[in-house]
Amino acid sequence: MFDRDFMQAAFDRFWAGARHATRWTNAMLAPPPARVLDLLGAAGRIPAVAHRFANGFDDPADLDQWFYDPDRAAAHLGPVTPRG
Repeated sequence: MFDRDFMQAAFDRFWAGARHATRWTNAMLAPPPARVLDLLGAAGRIPAVAHRFANGFDDPADLDQWFYDPDRAAAHLGPVTPRG
């Protein structure tokens, strides 16, 4: 039966995955903060960052682990940034 509970459960299942793609899309449409520009610049220099960034198009849920939060982004860049 297509009642309110069914519709809510169907949407909840959909949103469990779609929320990540929605957040990713919105992040790419908005003017990026400086830290995002830093991440994109790092992706241009560091293959590991480029690969993980590109993977965000396939698995936007991974971006929650490092892309949106400045502290998590810095923690991700630390081990892969070449020391000079």
